[in-house]
Amino acid sequence: MKVYIICWIFLLIICLSQSDLETDECQTTVKITLLSSASINSATDEDDISRTAIVENHSTSSVSRVSIPGEVSGTLFFHEINYIIGGQNESKRRRWRRPTILKSEEQKQILFDVSGTFSGDMNAIMGPTGCGKSSLLDILADRKDPYGTSGCVLVDGVPRHPSYKYTVGYVVQENFFSETLTVRENLFFSANLRLPKTLSRREKIDRVLCVIADLGLESCANTRMGTALLRGVSGGEKKRTCIGMELVLSPKILFLDEPTTGLDASTANNVMQCLKRLAEKGRTIIFSIHQPRYSIFKLFDTVTFMCKGQFVYQGTIDNVVSYFSTLGYHCETHENPTDFVLDILIDASQTPDILAKLKDAYSEPARHSDLKMNAEFENNIPNRGYSECFQHQVSVEAAQSLGREILYVSQRTLRNSLRNPAMALAQVVVSIMMGFLVGFVFYDLKTTTGHGVNNRLGTIFFIIVNQIFSTMTAIEPLLQERALFFHEYASGYYRIRTFFIAKLMCDLLPLRALPSILFSLIAYFMIAATLIIVVLIFAVMMIFSGFLIDLTSVFSWLSWIQWISALRYASNVLPINEFQCLKLCLPNQINVCPMTGEDVLNDQGLSHGTAWDLWKHFFALTMMATTFFLLAYIQLHRIKKTK
Repeated sequence: MKVYIICWIFLLIICLSQSDLETDECQTTVKITLLSSASINSATDEDDISRTAIVENHSTSSVSRVSIPGEVSGTLFFHEINYIIGGQNESKRRRWRRPTILKSEEQKQILFDVSGTFSGDMNAIMGPTGCGKSSLLDILADRKDPYGTSGCVLVDGVPRHPSYKYTVGYVVQENFFSETLTVRENLFFSANLRLPKTLSRREKIDRVLCVIADLGLESCANTRMGTALLRGVSGGEKKRTCIGMELVLSPKILFLDEPTTGLDASTANNVMQCLKRLAEKGRTIIFSIHQPRYSIFKLFDTVTFMCKGQFVYQGTIDNVVSYFSTLGYHCETHENPTDFVLDILIDASQTPDILAKLKDAYSEPARHSDLKMNAEFENNIPNRGYSECFQHQVSVEAAQSLGREILYVSQRTLRNSLRNPAMALAQVVVSIMMGFLVGFVFYDLKTTTGHGVNNRLGTIFFIIVNQIFSTMTAIEPLLQERALFFHEYASGYYRIRTFFIAKLMCDLLPLRALPSILFSLIAYFMIAATLIIVVLIFAVMMIFSGFLIDLTSVFSWLSWIQWISALRYASNVLPINEFQCLKLCLPNQINVCPMTGEDVLNDQGLSHGTAWDLWKHFFALTMMATTFFLLAYIQLHRIKKTK
């Protein structure tokens, strides 16, 4: 325990000192960088030149990330994309990851032979709810489970690299960030974990500052994001921060899923104006959006309308009204074109004849000749089955070493705990109160027969149950950060074991061990006993602990439960430690001691003749705790982390 506390304090000092150094360097650079707009533009150009590229190592199946110069924009081509869920498309691997009690699952097709091209512009994907916008975006960003997906996706004329999804930016609909960190700290967290090892610390700082300047976040860079109880930055600033956490990669392509969701009209317009500026610098912006106002619609370069998993239009925004006019649909003079088209698509989703009409019109080559497949791209389509384009799996080398990942994630975890100490404080206060309560109720236990023995056994049982139930809060931190973990893992922030080790070191153990130590110290001196407090992880079947019922009287087919009951082992440890070598005297005659602690242990059926009789229970508890931690880690691997 002493070694663990020393290591924990050492890690805390390193994290806090690194945070202060990072803050000082960043603030100094801000003063220099913001002297003129010319310096910002220069820094931005330099940042755009240096980007992450992927180089395949042919000697192994891993992939390394290195920084090389190159253009920022990228052209994305996709051909005959189909996506089916349920039915026979659920592979054995996926069924193991997502078990179901149903014998069969109905098959449903989400996308139907979708083909198109997105280049370095503002590319919008629109359509009614449930038309497949988000599914298409996930597939193009390589965030969708490949099982049930077929077709081909090319980037700049070649098939996507296995680590493609770690080098493109993807801003999901929900905002994912650490609420207790500032805007700048969240950006640095993304940069430190996702940028390649070849970039120096100064280069990472400069890149973060360029992103802050490009997104107009200078005024709120040192403001915390905010929690449900503490006010932080505005909704638009939160969305821009999420965009910035992807832009630190300097990605060729930036995907966004409903970037204006939850924002008012003015804030949504500001966010889209920001994306327009990024597109004008050559970056490819691809996003889904539901029903924007006209001022936002004018910012788009191309728009793709979808209905029931199919394309019904893909082209420039200038041709939208004229295209649908040729089909017999006329837009009023002052009507928003997006409202006009979405009304048509809603009717089409409910009327098969209208949908067939739109589909047939889109299939005519003359109507979308400007988006006809490039011959160079067509020649690069693999001859093998399209589904293989999505099922090619190789291991990808992380951007940082395991040690650095643990350091950065632990640093964030410690900051969260220090800036939002409510849970830790509640654990400590409750433990102190329970310690005093137990101390007052069982104050100065007597070494007498009768009530003395019963009180001592009751104290042991109450302490064990209290400690077991208090550890159940260890599950809460994992549940709170479940969605954040899924997002960060899918984006390539860190390995699974990094998250698990960091939470174990900086959250689960400190918040469980420290309150138990305080409880033990208070109860020990007030009860005047030699109790050993064992911190447990799960409570399993108290009735099989041996305290409430004689285990020999239990049905033989149920008696096996006692061997997986953590409460049983703890209930055996404490009586052996407490009653061994203890003399129990009569209440009024302290010189007459007809019983010994060994007699009580014999009555309880506890072996106590050797040291192993005591330590075997410690060993069993240790093995159970290790097993629970191992199962938790396996579950992090097993659980489905893709959409």
